[in-house]
This record gives sequence, structure tokens and C-alpha cells, in this order.
Amino acid sequence: ILEDSLNNKVQKVDFSLHSYDIYSKNSKRKGFHMSSFSIANTLILRNFYNGNRNYVVKTSREDVSTDKLSYTDSVALRRAVKKLGSYDFKNAEEDDIEEMVRGFIDTYNYTLDSSKYSTNRSVQSAYKNMKKLAETYADDLADVGIKADSSGYLKLSSSAKTNIKGARFQEKLGSDSTFMKQLSTYAKQISSHIDLYL
Repeated sequence: ILEDSLNNKVQKVDFSLHSYDIYSKNSKRKGFHMSSFSIANTLILRNFYNGNRNYVVKTSREDVSTDKLSYTDSVALRRAVKKLGSYDFKNAEEDDIEEMVRGFIDTYNYTLDSSKYSTNRSVQSAYKNMKKLAETYADDLADVGIKADSSGYLKLSSSAKTNIKGARFQEKLGSDSTFMKQLSTYAKQISSHIDLYL
């Protein structure tokens, strides 16, 4: 608790590891336009945003600084990539596979969206590289029912869970996936190049 001796206003600051209110020197408080991709507020997605679960809801993100969102989203994306890398797609139920992949896609789309608005050059570079990566691996992603739209946002086909075997998801999105390994690198680039302070 900090007290301002001039106006006696009290400010509460939460210093917990993942939920503290952090801002970049280059960030601005603004409610930027959210792109029109859909988000499923699932337990999987909330777990990817562990410590910042309020950011899985679009309306809760509107007045948050762009760099804070980029940092939070990129950390969640790295967590999602790691989770999919250890996930047993081959023995999982169809509905569970769909929920896991949709959670990953939602985290990816949030990261792409927030990074697009950052003024940080390294974050902008990672944003462009993420779009190029999805283009490069478009065929691999299509093999598991994932397609990118013209803006680079990913979408999972509604028929993917019934038409595609778990083994194929394992191959394209598992720990041996070059796409996922490179994506994790770009997510790390975002989180490590945002200059944060209280």
C-alpha cells in the first residue's frame, strides 16, 4: 500500500508473479479495436492464462495497455505450446482434442492481435514472423483442419475432430513439430523484449 503525502490518495499494488499491473515505457492505455475472431472461454484457455484469466474475455482487454497484453498473451502462448507438446493426442477423446486445439488457437490469435498494435520493434518483428510462419506451414496446419484467414488469424474446422486422427495432431502440433518450436521462439521474443516497469 502506497500513500501519497500530497493528496492522501492510497494506491494498492499487487506484486504477485503473474498478475501484477505492469506497463511498458512505450505502451499507451487505450481500448484498441479487437479483431473479429471468436473466442471460446474454456477451462483449457483459462489455464493457459493462469494468473491472468480475466484476459481471456475480450471486454476485459479493451482498456489494457497493448504491451501488457502482448506480454501476457505471449507467455500464455508459450504455455500452450508446451502443453500441446506433452499432450497425448493419440489416446485422447475427440472432444478433448478439439478443446485443446481451440484453446491453443485462441491463445495464438490473441497474441497475434495484441502484438500487431505494439510499437516495440522486436514485438512487431515477431508478429510479422508469426504470420509468415503460418503461411509457410499452411499445408501442415490444413492437415489438422487449421486455416489462416487473410489477416493471419487461425481457425479450426468444425469437422476436424471427427475427420482427423489424434496421431496426425500429434505429428503436426506435438513436441516434434517444427512449426510449434519456431512459434515458441517468437512468443519468447515478444515477452523478453517488452521493457516493463511498475
